[in-house]
Amino acid sequence: MKIAVIARIAYGARNAFGPIIASLIKDYGKNIPISMVEGNPLEIANEWRIKGYQPVILYGVSTPLYLELRSEIKETARKYKVIVGGPHAEGAYWHLLRDGAWASVIGDGENAITGLIESIMRKEKPGNVPNVAYTSDNGDFIVTRIEMINLDDYDPYVEEFNLYPPIELMRGCKFRCKFCQVPWLFKAKVRYRSIEKALEISRAYTRAGYKRIRFILPIGFAYMSHGNEPNVDAIERLLKGVRDGGGIPYLGTFPSETRPEYITPEVLNVVRRYAGNKRIAVGLQSGSDRLLRLVGRDHSVSDALEKIDLILQKGLQPVVDLIFSLPGETEEDVELTIRVMEELAKKRVRLRLHTFLPLPGSPFARWKPRPVHEKYRAVVKRLLGKGVLEGYWEWQESIAPKIYCLTALDPKPSPKPEPLMGALEYCSRFSL
Repeated sequence: MKIAVIARIAYGARNAFGPIIASLIKDYGKNIPISMVEGNPLEIANEWRIKGYQPVILYGVSTPLYLELRSEIKETARKYKVIVGGPHAEGAYWHLLRDGAWASVIGDGENAITGLIESIMRKEKPGNVPNVAYTSDNGDFIVTRIEMINLDDYDPYVEEFNLYPPIELMRGCKFRCKFCQVPWLFKAKVRYRSIEKALEISRAYTRAGYKRIRFILPIGFAYMSHGNEPNVDAIERLLKGVRDGGGIPYLGTFPSETRPEYITPEVLNVVRRYAGNKRIAVGLQSGSDRLLRLVGRDHSVSDALEKIDLILQKGLQPVVDLIFSLPGETEEDVELTIRVMEELAKKRVRLRLHTFLPLPGSPFARWKPRPVHEKYRAVVKRLLGKGVLEGYWEWQESIAPKIYCLTALDPKPSPKPEPLMGALEYCSRFSL
């Protein structure tokens, strides 16, 4: 069987498919044609079918993106084989399978994708493929074995497609923040890409003309750490090595934000010396110690404020993440957070504002979101003219109820959806 793979790109985010396409090319070379398309993939899929190929369409979806593409995924899956990965596929794989997807990738995708393509070629169910969920012939949802890859075995970039995404250095997270998907999903075990391999990849990027080298880590300064302190030597070897290879490294800012525990004078000195970024993104999330304990943050407000001051002392720009409407938030928690916001704003600290999203796969997935408190709206209005605010908290507030309803209407992989009590009435006002 001749297969043609189509990667469905959303909002120009081509880089997200870098590791997956690299894996396909590694195993199949040019024997399988690969296309990348922004917009509905059916037109190009039909063209490949006319040429005698069976189209296979790949999607990668976060939960907000799944809300937008759900109808398209259903339409595409009625005609062709659809494989879906990404956080939503991992956190609620049965949603995609009920939508008609042939398989959901629930763990590492690099070693799953080639097995899935092989199964399609052989006209078999993917029961022997690791890290996937699929629907059996009798309608049951089957989850296959989990096999975690060595990051060094897979390159993240594809020269043929000019795909040079941020280099993933760390996969998984040992912390247990209840609002986050990462530590609770199938690939939560912490793994690192070696310094040697990371530098080999960065040199390939600079040869291709991409001198700004960004990294992906759930905790930026936790690279090669085996505790709650940064491995300063490893970080210095990494950043210096990138510089020596002609690149400009970025670490501790998007997409490698960090936690307070890993911010030390030594690591900031290394960042100042070698990194291209002046912004250091720090997760605080709330100004209430009680609420931080409730959501599993494992640090205090004073811990974070001390590290933010240290960043300022080093001449760097802190960017502090805060989340409105966290589960269990009280009036007192709101007031404490506002006090911290105003204190930080006086120091010209950037505040990146979020609204809580009940993400599938997280412990708070079934927590019904509440509107953002009016006191938060008032402080945002007061601070707007000071140039210290950023973030998409208003958009997140608007989609939070819809995200909740995805779980509330279909919370587990049962034979048929079993909505939570009251979900049908609450969610009837939303189009999902």
